Amino acid sequence: MTAASVEGGFHPPQDPDGLRLADVALAVCFAVFAQVNLHFRLDNSTPYGSQFAAAVAVALATLALAWRRRRPLTTLCVVVAATAGPELFTRLTFTLWGHFVPLLIAGYALARWSASRRDVAIGAALTFAAVVLLMLRVPSIGTAANIPFSFVPITLALVAGRVQQRREHHRAELAARASHLEQAREVQIAAAVADERARIARELHDVVAHCVSVMVVQAGASEDLLDRAPERARQPLRAVQETGRVAVAELHRMLGLLRDGDSTPFELAPQPGTAQLPELADRMCELGLPVQLTVSGEPRPLPLGVELTAYRVVQEALTNTLKHGGPGARAHVELRYRPQALEVEITDDGRGAATTTGTGHGLIGMTERTAIYGGTIEAGVRSEGGFRVYVALPLDPA
Repeated sequence: MTAASVEGGFHPPQDPDGLRLADVALAVCFAVFAQVNLHFRLDNSTPYGSQFAAAVAVALATLALAWRRRRPLTTLCVVVAATAGPELFTRLTFTLWGHFVPLLIAGYALARWSASRRDVAIGAALTFAAVVLLMLRVPSIGTAANIPFSFVPITLALVAGRVQQRREHHRAELAARASHLEQAREVQIAAAVADERARIARELHDVVAHCVSVMVVQAGASEDLLDRAPERARQPLRAVQETGRVAVAELHRMLGLLRDGDSTPFELAPQPGTAQLPELADRMCELGLPVQLTVSGEPRPLPLGVELTAYRVVQEALTNTLKHGGPGARAHVELRYRPQALEVEITDDGRGAATTTGTGHGLIGMTERTAIYGGTIEAGVRSEGGFRVYVALPLDPA
């Protein structure tokens, strides 16, 4: 709830099913007690008219209280009609628990849960009119001289309901303001962090650019000295080596800084590659997915980016099979070293239906990784059942 919605008037929260059942249960219990009171006249009420008609009026007045939160004005109108309506035509027994207390409860509920002042005014007028009619038509509960005193409990019930509503209104307004301030604070903090990260990233970029420039100059000096004084070329080469270490370290820091929204610490350990695929297959087997790994062709060193892409594709495909393949699914990973490309094919015999649309985050990630290195990817359900992912990563230096 925002502050703007609170300003327009109090709106009671949507009551859950449990609260509705509680209201119905309380109304039923109260109705039963009121019927017992009417039958045995525990409050010493004077009997008038048809006892069956009085019992029906009491039942309507008490059971209507089950809707006092959701329909407060309607509830009050039903209670007033059941309590005072019959007195217009005949004289019925009037009881404390079956007539007067429901009037008080309905009046309190209207003042507390109604957002309309007009509804409260209408309800108050109907209640006061009902009390006047009852006082005039039922001699056992008073005379015309007692009418002003009978307004006191009704007025107290209406005032108490309105006061409680204002308190809840104030609490809701404070909660909305606190939530708004907290959101504004989080936005300000996020903006400040983003600005600071951008500033630091620019500074680190300058450091890396400077280191690369120094490396270029030192490499050129080394090349010049190799022809004239080879023994003196060692010093520039050492400078290139040391500057390269600094550049790599600063680049790691910059990449770690720019990892948007990732709160995990930046790992400086080597990224996984094809050499780690057997370990990945073993972990999947431990998780309940049997994996068979085969390698064809002559394994050879590959660019680190290609190594990482192949590993992540296999990892994501096996994870999808583990999630969506169903019980008993098995997977086969084949790595093919071609002269100009590295081919990775992952197949399984699971259900495969969970990823047929190709819109999952896993397939999107594999597609993006493959596209970076100019590769191709195919993913879909196999005709014989299961799912297949095929990726070809070109190894041409161009």
